[in-house]
Amino acid sequence: MASKSWDEIIAKLEKDPQLKAQFLEVYPQGFSGENITDAIAEFEKTLITPDSPFDKWLRGDENALTAQQKKGYQLFKDNKCATCHGGIILGGRSFEPLGLKKDFNFGEITAADIGRMNVTKEERDKLRQKVPGLRNVALTAPYFHRGDVPTLDGAVKLMLRYQVGKELPQEDVDDIVAFLHSLNGVYTPYMQDKQ
Repeated sequence: MASKSWDEIIAKLEKDPQLKAQFLEVYPQGFSGENITDAIAEFEKTLITPDSPFDKWLRGDENALTAQQKKGYQLFKDNKCATCHGGIILGGRSFEPLGLKKDFNFGEITAADIGRMNVTKEERDKLRQKVPGLRNVALTAPYFHRGDVPTLDGAVKLMLRYQVGKELPQEDVDDIVAFLHSLNGVYTPYMQDKQ
């Protein structure tokens, strides 16, 4: 929307009669910064995707992961991927420089490559990118901040080379990719009651 104030946002929302009518059903007081923020927060709560095979395995269902996915998870940990991709969403909490073990080959450097430094203006943040959460990562191609890596296989190989400093056999890469597929959850969209 590129709006700079709640007044601008509200003016734009007011132009949509269907949205306004639906909003008033839930928020009789109408559009306000507080109500809009609450509506967005409630919507975001519906975007969770629990019950991935990995979640089921963590809860004790030994059959939720294949042998290949279990091996991939072990390789994920052994190669220190979980150092950055940790926690319940497997990442999303830090900014790390691309090219910890080997200079990342960006080709021509763009503003997007500069990363966090664009915000902080601190030299130490040059080339730092937000570490993405890996939930549903198999569904979110293309990869990296440029969106120029079309496959999960390619993304894993680049991370191993530049962040870990290793080249693994294709079988091991396949196992890690299989593990990453186990992070796909079940999305149940909010459905309005049909009357």
